[in-house]
Amino acid sequence: MATRAAVASAASKRSAGLGAKPRDFERFARMDPISQGRIIRDGMDAIIAERVARELLQIPLQTLLAGLGLPSSTILRKISRKERLSGSESDRIARVLYIREQAADVFEDEGLAAEWMRRANAALGGLTPLEVLDTQPGYDRVRDILSRIAFGIAA
Repeated sequence: MATRAAVASAASKRSAGLGAKPRDFERFARMDPISQGRIIRDGMDAIIAERVARELLQIPLQTLLAGLGLPSSTILRKISRKERLSGSESDRIARVLYIREQAADVFEDEGLAAEWMRRANAALGGLTPLEVLDTQPGYDRVRDILSRIAFGIAA
């Protein structure tokens, strides 16, 4: 027999989280860091991965998931079941949202920001920014490169 807590937990995994509505990532970018952290810990709606890939980066979902080191079968299952991502899966998606926002500010163009994230970068050993966002050091390096570009310093 399922306890109330178990039933509530299962329901929350299927309830609408961030990503359930089109362009929710824009709302996420405007949130304060504490609210963003809460969203990440609670888990974003899995569909946000598909929307980020298609709408923000103009890449196939599989490319996004591979770049972030996320198992495609798990994420696709969560999307089809309208479930939420885990905290760690949401954190990787959040890194893409943060970097994409910073890149759009630096390049003053959303299309150029997406293109920059998809392009191999010598400062990243020939990898794309997207391919190194699966780790904190990679994320930090991409932020540093964008800061250097913004201030006209060689990356």
